[in-house]
Amino acid sequence: MTQRPEAPTDAVFTAARTSDPVALINRVADAYGSPEVDIEGILGAEISPDDPDRAVIEPWAAAVDGPILDVGAGTGRWTGHLARLGHTVEGLEPSDRLITIARARYPAVVFHHDSIEDLARCETRWGGILAWYSTIHMSSEELLHALATLRTRLGDGGSLLMSFFAGPRLEAFDHPIAAAYRWPMNKMVEALTHAGFEVIGQRSNPRTPHAYITARATPGFS
Repeated sequence: MTQRPEAPTDAVFTAARTSDPVALINRVADAYGSPEVDIEGILGAEISPDDPDRAVIEPWAAAVDGPILDVGAGTGRWTGHLARLGHTVEGLEPSDRLITIARARYPAVVFHHDSIEDLARCETRWGGILAWYSTIHMSSEELLHALATLRTRLGDGGSLLMSFFAGPRLEAFDHPIAAAYRWPMNKMVEALTHAGFEVIGQRSNPRTPHAYITARATPGFS
């Protein structure tokens, strides 16, 4: 059985610690639920034909063996889009306001009003998990915990596709909704490896902060 690597001890992984991940989830969910925020204008509610992320997400979904869970589904736009393409997919969203929007726009799709933290008490395993900018508000400690939780919900060999904001160092920045973090690519890879994933694809561009990683759930990881 594969042994878990020792937890990263670099200072980048000890920055911005918080002791209560549930409190963070609630704060972020409340921020996304604020009536003062044009949330559909910021996040969008449909996938346009020329959305560049389609070139990443659609081929990944087509290669997933089994059902897909879209964590941090937001308005449900990617969950609904993948469902329209014929994939078996469900959404996970902690924000009251966003889950209401998602269910109204995509009534044929199952959306769970829960967070990544709640998945620790779930027994279902998916073939693929989409985490498209859904962990960006987590500090290093919170992210390590979230990735470990996501690994438990994937079958061995299952696929994770996650996007995040990349940068030369781990640092917080002002996001339109709530404080978010930039991660160095090599540190995100290290965090995924520690959580029980094998990174099989990655992309970042120094001209833009947007980055993504595809990772496989390591078989037999304990």
